[in-house]
Amino acid sequence: MNIVRQLLPELKKSYPILFIFVSIVLLSGCYTAVHKQLTRTEEDRFTITVHDTTVEKQINNTPGIRDNGIVFPSPTTKVITHTKTQYDSTTERYYPNFIRAGLFESVGLIGTSTPEEGFGSGLFGIFGVFDPEFGAIKKGQPRSVTFTGGLYRFGIMEWRLRWFRDAANWTFGTSALEMIVPKVDNSSSLVSVFPLYIRKRYYLRDEIPYITVTPAFGFGYFPSQYGNASVSLDFGSIGGLNFRIYGGIAAGINMANSSLNSTNTSLSSTIPYIGLGTSVLDFLNKPEELETEWKYHEHSAWSIGLLSFSTNITTADTSFFSFQQNGSNNNPRAQNTSQGGLFKGFSIRIAPTTLSLPFIDKRVFVGTSLLHLGFFGSKEFVMSVLPLRAGYWYTLINDELIMEPSIEYNYYPSRVFNISNALKLAINQNFNLQLTAGIATGNPIANVTDRLDFNVSNVVSFTTFYIGIGIGINERLFKESELRYSRGSY
Repeated sequence: MNIVRQLLPELKKSYPILFIFVSIVLLSGCYTAVHKQLTRTEEDRFTITVHDTTVEKQINNTPGIRDNGIVFPSPTTKVITHTKTQYDSTTERYYPNFIRAGLFESVGLIGTSTPEEGFGSGLFGIFGVFDPEFGAIKKGQPRSVTFTGGLYRFGIMEWRLRWFRDAANWTFGTSALEMIVPKVDNSSSLVSVFPLYIRKRYYLRDEIPYITVTPAFGFGYFPSQYGNASVSLDFGSIGGLNFRIYGGIAAGINMANSSLNSTNTSLSSTIPYIGLGTSVLDFLNKPEELETEWKYHEHSAWSIGLLSFSTNITTADTSFFSFQQNGSNNNPRAQNTSQGGLFKGFSIRIAPTTLSLPFIDKRVFVGTSLLHLGFFGSKEFVMSVLPLRAGYWYTLINDELIMEPSIEYNYYPSRVFNISNALKLAINQNFNLQLTAGIATGNPIANVTDRLDFNVSNVVSFTTFYIGIGIGINERLFKESELRYSRGSY
């Protein structure tokens, strides 16, 4: 028990990192399981019959002297053989089995509460998480925020709805979890597992990237009971990225004695809202695309993935791992710690996407990820939401080995430039090995350390060189022939 008591403080400090790793493992497992359900397989079974005719000429010359008169049997014999072979054959064809499939959607909401009571979700519902005053109202420190609430969906699915004599673009769908959070007070939030939604899309642009106006109505039933009517202007999907402008109203009650409601009575909640949202690994098919085989679908991205992870060899003075093991640098043990082992940190990118730019050169790309978390040492680290990345996609070995020089700007909450060159070796459609060399320079920003509970004082700007050895998990590297800009060239 004494050992457990000694470990608890260290586990508490490492909780954010442990949470990230556990979340990644769970997301990876769920993503793989769901991915198998996104494809419809059709089989053609038939019998193949092969007819073959062989003609053989045999010349039979009798030994000795012959009298080849006017009429004499020919020494040539013609043999004709007919053969027939039959065998069964099965051909499989693969089609998408969904209208929409998405991993995560978040919306920053305006007008859901007074600015002083809002929890400050921030732009797109995720930037505010890194605000130093995020949740400060819980400590009795009210402050003014623009994005007072947030709407979050995980595991989104939509299928075709054949209403009104099979009218186009009607869908029904759900999500594993939906949360509408108007303010810090949890009792006002509306939360449901597998809420049901009906949507109708009106396409303003019917080419990739699509632009649609989407009215929707849905209801949740557990643990909250509510209805949610909304309309959105959607831009996407391109490389799994989408951006939306929302307007709507949600109203309902929280079930008594639920985790959201500490009282013994049901609490009603009405939430009018407008907001800006984004979603990652979120793909949209038009109804006619459900009848197009996967291999003929158009792609706009060089790569789309769930997760990229690497361990880093860096020039930092102190290893992140040894620092965390010894506590904060206010602890004498931390100040006297050694440089640590060969690997001094690690990097994680969640939902990385690399988009081709055909109007310059289709190998020139821009990219981003939902979250970039990089550790190069005890004080050299970066945390960034939707960082901006640009570079060049160069094929060294066709369809297998890729070189990817790039520059990345991490602007919030950390401000760090990352210049790198990566080699990616495709193992299969879901995994690839990565070797990255680069330089990172900038400032982590103190509030990042507060969010991760690192207790790091005197956070300063840094510059460090690094080599990363990693793996792309559920990350697809597309071939040049698969890009829609290359169709007709192959």
